[in-house]
Amino acid sequence: MRLLFEMDTKDYDRNGTAFIRHSARCINIKNGLVAMVHSIKYDYYKFPGGGIEKGESAECAMIRETREEAG
Repeated sequence: MRLLFEMDTKDYDRNGTAFIRHSARCINIKNGLVAMVHSIKYDYYKFPGGGIEKGESAECAMIRETREEAG
């Protein structure tokens, strides 16, 4: 597993409050097909994955979230 990129546009008020939630996502390719999850709420597709729980490694979170979202 490797970090591809970090998303942070730094367009926030540095004197304000911030909510930070680290996440891990999976790019799963099988037989030339890429697994994606459709977000009904926001109507877009994303790679399966999600938030990293306290005390959980990024790798374990990626596996857990991918199983939850994509089976």
